[in-house]
Amino acid sequence: MRARERLAAERAARKRAEARRRLLAPIAAVTAVLAIVVALAAVKLSAGPAHLVASETPASAAVVRQVSVPAAVLASVDPGQAVTSLEPVKTSGPPLTIGGKPAIVFVSEESCPFCAAERWSVAVALSHFGTLSHLGTTSSSATDVYPNTATLSFRTARYQSAELTLRTTELADNAGRPLQPQTALDTRLIDAFDVPPYVNSADQSGAVPFLDIANKYVLAGAQYNPQVLAGLSAAQIASQLTNPSSRVAQAIDGSAQVIITAIDQVLHGKPTLRAAGAGA
Repeated sequence: MRARERLAAERAARKRAEARRRLLAPIAAVTAVLAIVVALAAVKLSAGPAHLVASETPASAAVVRQVSVPAAVLASVDPGQAVTSLEPVKTSGPPLTIGGKPAIVFVSEESCPFCAAERWSVAVALSHFGTLSHLGTTSSSATDVYPNTATLSFRTARYQSAELTLRTTELADNAGRPLQPQTALDTRLIDAFDVPPYVNSADQSGAVPFLDIANKYVLAGAQYNPQVLAGLSAAQIASQLTNPSSRVAQAIDGSAQVIITAIDQVLHGKPTLRAAGAGA
């Protein structure tokens, strides 16, 4: 509970900062528009329209390979009490499906350090049920808490699975600039499940990262403290994922275990990971 309360307080602080940023954004936008108008009046622009440059780079083959952690390793990791569990959805109804398969929906921002932490666990968990490709690597904002946390990006990711459908949205790049628009599905799920009682208070409603597992389990926030990843590159983080004694593996793989168990509940009605592993 202490870990949950600590992360909840950090999420609330970050959300307040984000609200302030969004309040100031229109003022900055007006200033920028005026500057552009002046520039256009003085200079004839012959180039085509500018395009936003993505803040991520393609993940290396080694990182992509290492994110697929063997089930035996996952089962041997002891996350202790540092990992937050998912929240079961309290309303009844059929699982959320897309294309006839249970759907996993993940909404995040590349600038968000909590998103940076959670993205690793989501990737490890999804690799248990299919194959991720076209992953990127990036880092969280340099001006937020836990600055420059190395992470993956799902902006261009593709997922092949016989059992699941994945939908991801990266709302902003690591400078906080708009990247991918929030979809109608994102909005519907966030309005339904990124609110109390699934978050601690109304002040935390709508925060990212947000994870929905077929409308049966949800998570608003990170499962572990991003401080675990401080000072590490994406390559260094990925290289530790198969070392059960590593604090990085205990946080990321331990969180992935929780996600995998929830997905197994949706797919099979019972968890399968630990039954195949160390007998927990």
